[in-house]
Amino acid sequence: MGLFRAKEPESATPAESAAPEPAGPRRKDTPTPTRRQAEQARRDRRTPVLSKKEKRRRNRQAAGRDRAKMMEAREATPERTLLRDYIDARFNVGEFLLPVLALMLALTFLAQVWAPAPLVSTAGLYFIIFLTAFDIFLMWRGFKKVLAERLPRSTHKGLLGYAISRSIQIRRFRMPPPRLKRGDEY
Repeated sequence: MGLFRAKEPESATPAESAAPEPAGPRRKDTPTPTRRQAEQARRDRRTPVLSKKEKRRRNRQAAGRDRAKMMEAREATPERTLLRDYIDARFNVGEFLLPVLALMLALTFLAQVWAPAPLVSTAGLYFIIFLTAFDIFLMWRGFKKVLAERLPRSTHKGLLGYAISRSIQIRRFRMPPPRLKRGDEY
């Protein structure tokens, strides 16, 4: 035995020793790729060639993930969390604004059957808008007091628009969804 030769296992099964290893170098089925081919194969593995449809789908998914991360970061501030809980815990007239507007629109189509329908519809429309604006005014005034008590060093800058948009959304479609029921303590 040579100095660097590995020892043969002593307990070799007959099936293992029956198939002798071919002597010398093995032959390949394909030739060695050129450098250009190897680099192209590496680029294809790193950035696969996608169809337009697949690119759009991946871009849409990536944009959705980015949008969700940004929304979570923006919505996680204590001021917004308090505002959401404050709005979700109270009864808001603005929640019913969209359904009432749709009802008023349907009422205007009855002008052929009932002549005062457009007048009633317009009066109802102005009434619900005024009522919603008054409710938002009261809600904002109350929230500023709560914000000053609970988070004294925070600012209410930029929260009014968010409060208006959240208070006039239908409760079921609010994002992030409400954590509290109406009447719960916030």
